[in-house]
Amino acid sequence: MKAVIVPSGRRVAPFLDPPGELRVLDVPLARVQARAIAEAGLELVGQPPADEPWVAVGDRTWFTAELLRRFLEQQAGRPGRLQVDDPVFVAATGALQDLEAPGLHAVAILPPGPAQPTFADFSRVDPVPFDPGLEDADLPELHPRMQHVARPLRVGPAMIHQLDHWMHLVRVNQLALAGYAHAERLRHERSPWWRRWWTTVSLLLRARSLNRYRLGRALCQVGADVDIHPTAVVELCVIGDGVRIGPHAVVRASVLGAGAVVDEFAAVNLSTVGEGAHVGRYAMVNLCTLLPGAWLSWCNGTQACVIGRDAFVAWGATLLDMSFGGSVRVEVPTDDGGVERVDSGEHFLGVAVGHRAVVGHGVRINYGVAIPNDAVLVGGTDGLLRAWGDAPTHRPCRVEEGRAVPVPRRRPAGTAAG
Repeated sequence: MKAVIVPSGRRVAPFLDPPGELRVLDVPLARVQARAIAEAGLELVGQPPADEPWVAVGDRTWFTAELLRRFLEQQAGRPGRLQVDDPVFVAATGALQDLEAPGLHAVAILPPGPAQPTFADFSRVDPVPFDPGLEDADLPELHPRMQHVARPLRVGPAMIHQLDHWMHLVRVNQLALAGYAHAERLRHERSPWWRRWWTTVSLLLRARSLNRYRLGRALCQVGADVDIHPTAVVELCVIGDGVRIGPHAVVRASVLGAGAVVDEFAAVNLSTVGEGAHVGRYAMVNLCTLLPGAWLSWCNGTQACVIGRDAFVAWGATLLDMSFGGSVRVEVPTDDGGVERVDSGEHFLGVAVGHRAVVGHGVRINYGVAIPNDAVLVGGTDGLLRAWGDAPTHRPCRVEEGRAVPVPRRRPAGTAAG
């Protein structure tokens, strides 16, 4: 059976890239889709066949090969449009997806149709309930005042999500990390017994121990010409060619693209660090997506953020990520070319920094904010000393209007001015 990727003409702010260039685990979405289509046994073509049913997928829909494979098995060639039948997954992932109905995605088996398909063609067939066979995800232990952040989520090797907003880049990369782990486990379970035996023996030989930390290190996939300092902790990661990880850095359950750098004492957890991206010393990156060439310095911790291509975030910036009140509001485009702020449905969400944007020292950015491409944002000048001036050097001074000003001396109690 043949498959066609149907263009939507949509772009995701603030990056404004075509959907196929949005990156999932540091791979363009178009390549992720093509790989999943091939692994599901389909042939990707440019036009639908005129004499047989075919599979249509939207150009901004992320899906795994296992999801497509199971949907094809369920339908056995019958026309239908995939609608996820898992209320927990739909509730956890549905916010801001531009879907016609909850869980109704741009994946369908269509009858022979037009030479130039459009999104309207998905409506030619009826929705078909599809159970992806997910399981409950383990939720982290949180402080009692943070319990409102935790939301039930179900994950597995068969998942799907549409990318309509920058917050979806955060979520899809997290789902893709979980999906990758589940797919590897499923591949192991489906292997012949002798291959499972050899995989286990090979792992133990690499780890040379039953210690779980050494096993975690041995489970990493490491590319060529990689430099990992002996004091670094690196576990359950996919590491591209030419990556450098410095002394005492901690990198767990993450994907590092070719040429990425993680400096000394930095921490990267459940994140995607794109090709040539740089995580500066002492930086903390959690649940983030750094696009190729991004540079992230230490900035009071960075969580659930997307940092654009070749963007720079300076030392000492603050990117907020949690609301203790109402859910985070984000900007979405309107039909008249403007923007409006809407409810994201999330209490835990960082910020998006556009391609080539610069965020300077001391800048504080509220959760849910998107910085445009090529923007330059510098910190305020309150308290910034520009020149010493004529203030004395033997008395305490403070900064006022950019200059040093002597601190007034306190008079003893009961002393009159004179």
